[in-house]
Amino acid sequence: MSTRPDKIVLLDKSTKELSIDSKAILILSPSLYWFHKERLDIPLSQAKKIAPSLFEGMVPQGEYSYYVQKVGDEYWFFAYNDAEIIQKLSSLGIKPNQISKVYPAQLALQGIKHPVDAGDKVLVDQEGTVIALPKSLAKEPIISAKDLKLSLPKRSLPLKAYSTSMISEDLIYAFSIVVFLFILAYAVQIFMEKRDLAKLSQKERFIVQKYNLPPTSIQIKNIISSLKKIQKEQLALRDLLEAILRLPLQGGEYFKKIDFGKKISFEIALSDPKRAEAIKTYLIKKCQVAKMSVVDKTLYVECKR
Repeated sequence: MSTRPDKIVLLDKSTKELSIDSKAILILSPSLYWFHKERLDIPLSQAKKIAPSLFEGMVPQGEYSYYVQKVGDEYWFFAYNDAEIIQKLSSLGIKPNQISKVYPAQLALQGIKHPVDAGDKVLVDQEGTVIALPKSLAKEPIISAKDLKLSLPKRSLPLKAYSTSMISEDLIYAFSIVVFLFILAYAVQIFMEKRDLAKLSQKERFIVQKYNLPPTSIQIKNIISSLKKIQKEQLALRDLLEAILRLPLQGGEYFKKIDFGKKISFEIALSDPKRAEAIKTYLIKKCQVAKMSVVDKTLYVECKR
């Protein structure tokens, strides 16, 4: 861990204003990255290779960068859109050279005890995962990002756009011409290269058969297949939680408690016990309700995952 020399600012998709005098450390709200954690018995180099496949189908269409961090016995995977972050900063009048380091909230705020102000939301640590919640759900006093006292990791997120944002269009055009000429010159040798490649492939097959080696591609496919199953489960859980948090609550109604485990259970303070029926009608369209009961003005619900 390293001490921070610059002030800390937090960026969310909904951020309307952001002021930086000289330089600042930027913390990204979960709305600006995708996160997944998993226990895998593989080296870090292999974890980095499978990161794009892990997020396949989870993130919208676009160009993404991937970052992998080993935390304890888990791998933490991040996917983020460099261009989206740069564009958001630009819309707020922030230049790339004003940002010294960038961290996802998951790395910077893990273990926080109080909700952190993120505009119209708050960031909280929910069983080891930093998530954004409506401010109405905050039970602890909300603190500002500028008041945070954190020990940040030495490694920060690399944003590719930072290293290219100052390159002129003329230089990019000239570089493109050089690359095109290089490809054209290389095309002359394609036939010979294909012939050499065929020889190498034949030699590779001979070695695999001779020493009875397991094909690496199959091992990787097995790992990806397992991760896709986990991804599907995580997406379903995310959609279920989103549906629950969008419950049409009335004034004076609020979540008293939410627990995640093999089942999802929560408690809602009702303005009137009769409101339970309207909430039940909403829930049965969104999830499998296992149990539901009303005691006084508190609604107790348990949903299957």
